[in-house]
Amino acid sequence: MTEPTDAVLTDGVPARLVDLALASRNSGAAPLEDELQRFSRLMQDTHTIAWAMPFGAVASLLEGLADEYATERYGARPAAFRDRLARAAGDEPVDAFLRAVAGLVRDPSFGDCPGYDELPLSQWEALARFGIVNEFASQLPTGEYGRDPVAEARELVAMDHPDCHGRIADLAGTLQRVLYMFRTPGELDGAFASVMPSVTSARLRLLLDAVHAHFAERH
Repeated sequence: MTEPTDAVLTDGVPARLVDLALASRNSGAAPLEDELQRFSRLMQDTHTIAWAMPFGAVASLLEGLADEYATERYGARPAAFRDRLARAAGDEPVDAFLRAVAGLVRDPSFGDCPGYDELPLSQWEALARFGIVNEFASQLPTGEYGRDPVAEARELVAMDHPDCHGRIADLAGTLQRVLYMFRTPGELDGAFASVMPSVTSARLRLLLDAVHAHFAERH
């Protein structure tokens, strides 16, 4: 019988951490320590995320799961999650692995994230944080065949009209955040080149100008 809390394991923070740990075991993959630092950056991306799921709560979830390991209750947890967790732990006992990750997350230094020059964006982090930017940038034509890139950007933004106060407002905020985080075109283009090739300084500025124009003219 599935427990209500199983959703946390299949589609919550523990599931994301297990996925990162499992991926870090692939040949040539980033080490788990780096992925956990990226996870920390993601969790601190906005005050809302940090408020809803503070690091202490994440660590407590992992420690609680470690406490019930090898019990009948743990055996009733989703089989797919238990299998992925066992493979993520490798040769280490699962409960010890969970406590080790919880200890890293609970450590006060966990929130001190390296900058993007020291620890570049990974694809999963970029998609989790800037997915809406990638969605629009990847649809934006580049002005080939003599078409006007400014007009094309405005047409793309206008497709959400009139129900655009949600997604387009979110797009505007995320665009501004990215442009603020990477202050020069070279920094921005370099940060996204290998993970989101469509996300360039030129395209983001086209999109932001189009959003401002849309709200000024239509709302």
